[in-house]
Amino acid sequence: MLSEQEQVAGLNEPIPFRNLQSRQDALLRINKELASFRKSLIKDATAPVRGNNGQITDNHFERMEGGGRKKVIQRSVVHFDQSFQPDFKLFVKHNAVFTLLLKDLQSDYPCFALVRNPLALLGSWSTVDVPVSRGKIRYLALLDPKGQRALEQRQGLLNKQLYLLNYYFKIYSTLPEDQVLRYEDLIGTNGKMLANIMEQPYHPKTSLSGKNKSNLYPRDRMLKYGEALLSDEAHYCWQFYMRSQVEALYRFYERQR
Repeated sequence: MLSEQEQVAGLNEPIPFRNLQSRQDALLRINKELASFRKSLIKDATAPVRGNNGQITDNHFERMEGGGRKKVIQRSVVHFDQSFQPDFKLFVKHNAVFTLLLKDLQSDYPCFALVRNPLALLGSWSTVDVPVSRGKIRYLALLDPKGQRALEQRQGLLNKQLYLLNYYFKIYSTLPEDQVLRYEDLIGTNGKMLANIMEQPYHPKTSLSGKNKSNLYPRDRMLKYGEALLSDEAHYCWQFYMRSQVEALYRFYERQR
């Protein structure tokens, strides 16, 4: 959505973090790569992204027959259909690593988080094969050993995922309120709320529809997830969502047959 706007480029997981050595190593890589991306975009409108068939995609996964979703992205160089001026805006997304480094990154860069109804998040995690769906965060042990030890004390996949969900929301709670975007508001404004972070008007190219109520998410799991969330009064998700919003989504799946 950001990449469809004039003088804006949005890159999805373009930085290779393989063989990461330390927190400082990660920060140095980020600084180096962001400078490199800006140069290549200004020079010939190219940059690496994790995309689908050499193109930026709106989804990492596609639905498989029989349920679940398979990953359809790989890192490659893409060409943007515009000429970038030196003051163009560059947005880069790396969910896990940027979250783990958020405290440091905020010193040098404007940082934004996109959150979603926590019950829908748990449902989404259950349909894909990524670290968080297995109760893990890539590089957590390296970048936050204390957080890794706390995770290892949790027993069972759901307890681990609830811990990770709380872990993410707790970190995002340190951001100023206007730097946290809600998925539901993004859908409700058809993307126009992105104008706030771009600091320029947003011109919608497509109509958006929310996926929180999806037949892709198994009803029995959604009820189990909802009951666990709603019984946790101290979860950091309540700083971003009212209980009634989670309860409403829970009731939707409760009514499904």
